[in-house]
Amino acid sequence: MPLPLALRVDALLPVLLGVTLVWFLAMGHYALRHRVYPGFRTLVFAEFIGLGVVGTVFLRAGLGDTSTIIFTTNFLLLTQPVLVHRGFGAYARVPRLHTGTKRWMVFAFLVSLFQFCDVAFAPDLTRRVLVFSSALTLLHLRVGFGLLWRAKRPLPGLRLVCASYVVSAGLGGMRLVSALGGYGLSYSQMLRVDTVLAAFVLVRILQSVLELYAAFTMNSSMLEDELKLATAQIEQMAHTDALTGALNRRGLNMAGPEALRRSGEADRPAAVLMLDLDHFKDVNDTHGHAAGDEVLRAAALLWTDQLRRDDVFARYGGEEFVVVAPMTAEAEGVALAERMRSAIARHRFAVLRGSRLTVSVGVSGGVCGSLGQLLKSADAALYEAKQTGRDKVIFHAPGEMAECGASGERI
Repeated sequence: MPLPLALRVDALLPVLLGVTLVWFLAMGHYALRHRVYPGFRTLVFAEFIGLGVVGTVFLRAGLGDTSTIIFTTNFLLLTQPVLVHRGFGAYARVPRLHTGTKRWMVFAFLVSLFQFCDVAFAPDLTRRVLVFSSALTLLHLRVGFGLLWRAKRPLPGLRLVCASYVVSAGLGGMRLVSALGGYGLSYSQMLRVDTVLAAFVLVRILQSVLELYAAFTMNSSMLEDELKLATAQIEQMAHTDALTGALNRRGLNMAGPEALRRSGEADRPAAVLMLDLDHFKDVNDTHGHAAGDEVLRAAALLWTDQLRRDDVFARYGGEEFVVVAPMTAEAEGVALAERMRSAIARHRFAVLRGSRLTVSVGVSGGVCGSLGQLLKSADAALYEAKQTGRDKVIFHAPGEMAECGASGERI
């Protein structure tokens, strides 16, 4: 009894050819005109192999089971899942992907060579179906389970693709079991009445659609991730001093009030330190601005080592730096300033041929106050330190403390 049209291989092959051609043209056009990530072009090549598979199937129907046709058909059919694994594996960051691809390509070649020898020296269709079904099932299981098992970065659509390969591996296993009792169909009969093979072709059609969806969604997802990273880097650059890596004035104006707000909500004092390298103009005049830049970088690094993770550190301008230390009492703020002063005083700057520098520090703080208020008070303390001999720490309490609002600013 003739089978329904949808379950005949020869009826499904033109559909598979159309879907594969559209897949290949769409992906190829996109790869030529847009940025794609490692694996995308491999997937395009895998679909090109798929076109070759359909072509050789039609050639085999016309030319018969020649050794060359059998070898080519089998090798292309086995190569495609190897390339699919490599393409999606590159997106999913599967380890040792290149080595695994080479090994499985050799496996596909050896299986195809065995099929070639079978036709050339001792033709046995049942044996060929058994060998080929076993190999193809193994390769589809590798895609279905291996990708998810070893993926370091699961991406949208990958689970659907892997699930489709598990289904096709199951069909391959069914074909293997059915052939164990002997495969008595000729090639032309196989295209008409092999229901398991027809189901496999139908799944392959759906699989191609899923692969197209997954490839585009994965590539788009990675583009979005890269865009977010670039945006974050630009935002960080906008708030960071390029020379020292500390925050700039804009970054201070954003992070400083937030640190004060946390202290205000906890009803804890905060400290603000203003540091200024002594006689820094002499460094630039004597050693040059490049040496001055190196001194600023070294000083910023020395001071960063003295700070806690929650402390806000910024270059205020020129050789001036600011620290906003939340949850820090007056004595703790002065002790921090003294450690930062000592770190500079002990350090020998290589760019200055081993010479030392000093720093003056003004400190202010209290339970509450605006950033501007505390900076003004710390600046006054710094001015006093400069006027009374430099290389010292001076504390000034804010002259006018206001009640705290939710933002830590004056109200």
